Formats: sequence, C-alpha cells, structure tokens
Amino acid sequence: MDLSLNLTSTHVVVTGGAGLIGRVVCDAFAAAGARVSSLDIAHGEISYRGPNAAILEIHCDISDPEQVAAAFETAYGFRNMVHCCVALGSLDLSVLEHTSTIAAASFEQMKRVLDVNVAGTWLTAREWLRGLKGVIDENRQEKETAKNVGLIIVGSESGWFGERGNADYAMAKSAVQGGLLMSLKADAPRVWEGARVNAIAPGAVDTERFKQECQENPEQYWLDCQGTTALRKPVSPEAVAKTILFLASENFSGRIHGQVLNVDSGKQGKVMWTKEECK
Repeated sequence: MDLSLNLTSTHVVVTGGAGLIGRVVCDAFAAAGARVSSLDIAHGEISYRGPNAAILEIHCDISDPEQVAAAFETAYGFRNMVHCCVALGSLDLSVLEHTSTIAAASFEQMKRVLDVNVAGTWLTAREWLRGLKGVIDENRQEKETAKNVGLIIVGSESGWFGERGNADYAMAKSAVQGGLLMSLKADAPRVWEGARVNAIAPGAVDTERFKQECQENPEQYWLDCQGTTALRKPVSPEAVAKTILFLASENFSGRIHGQVLNVDSGKQGKVMWTKEECK
C-alpha cells in the first residue's frame, strides 16, 4: 500500500500565502515536493523563497479580477499547469473592526469583506477552472499526466456558528463553504474529469496574533477554545496545513469530494451569555 502524499511536482496555487497560516501551508507543500505559487497582496516583486526556490511569490489582490487573472498567468508561465488551488486568502477576524451588535456595524466594512472573502474566493475558483479548461481545449500534453487536480476552500467555524460581533465575516465564510462549495461540487468534474473540490473550517488557530489577542483579553481563550471545544485547545497552523495537504493528495483523499472538514478541536458552538452577563 502506497502511503505517500504523492504531491511531488504538483503545482499548487495558494492565495493568502504571505499570512500567518498561508506561509505554513506554502512551506508544507514545498516540503512535500510540490511546486508552489503564493498569491498575496503583501507580496512585492516576483520572487522565490524556500529550499530550491520551491515557492514563487506573486503580488495579487484577490478582489480584483484582472489581478487574479494576471497572477495565474504568471504562475502558468513559471510553473505551467496549476493542478491544485488553495483558496485561503481572506480578511481575517483579527484585522476587522468588532462591534457588540450589527446595529453598530459598518456597511463599508461588510462590502469589503464580501469583496475579498466571497468574490475573491469565487474569482480564484473561476481562474483555476479556466486554467483546467484551457489545458483540455488546447489538448496539451499535461492532460495525460496531471494528478492531484483539486480546489480546497478555507472557510471557518464562524460559517457554522456565526459571529455576534462580525456577522460580515460569518456570512462570508458560510457562503464559500456552503453555496459555493456545493455549486463547484457539480461543476468541477464536468470541466475536468475527477477534479475535486472540498473545504476546511478551522476553529481558533494558535497564531502569534491569536496569542497576543488572548493576552490582551484572557477570557477570549476560554470562550474560543476551552469552554466551547471538546479538546480544550486551539488549532495549530500546522494542523490546518496538514489537513489541506491531505485533501490535496489524490492518493489519500481521492474519493472525498464536496465535503467540509472541521478542524476545530471538536467545536460545540458559541457561549451565548457569560456568567457576568447573567447576573
């Protein structure tokens, strides 16, 4: 029985590749032998990093259709066909303004979250599928040897349980791990036979930013990953990356399609009222 990931020479595009989780994901793919193109608004000039220059960094605002198309074109030029795509890029809760109620929320922020987190994911998926269609329409030789053809959407536990202070973020994640995923489940295999689309929904991820937030508000740690999860721990960035690699590997997950894997330490939901609020 072959128990290797078999990701060697697979070309993977990762959006949000410069972020705290994105860099770990890119490094994990590179360590598994994949060729990685990292797309992020934080990247500057086209550059390489990592062992054997395995990671190509490309500037891209995923909410801009022209930039997404140009970034994929650059990735094609340097790496040829994109087999696997990880739609990780989004505006994270940690960079958004929080409010105690939607009544005080910003309409402008809501629009920006939808532009990046929903439209950006949609544009990423569209460009990935257009690339696959181009290989078939042009009858390129890559068609015969391609493997690990798939898309992994990065959603969130917020897409299941909501966020009282950030309905904008929660509804965006619901959209991509719900309606978009189910639509692509039917669409992708019609464009490329055997193409798979799945999603992951991480819980609180133990990044440096999360640790800082918990230092500033110690109750957040209990609310996010002790009182509401069975394992009483946050999720490591490495655990997120390993789950993505599992879904990317045809050898390990070749019959998993249209599913959302919850990487959340056994999340049970949200605390509705704290003890102090109930006094």
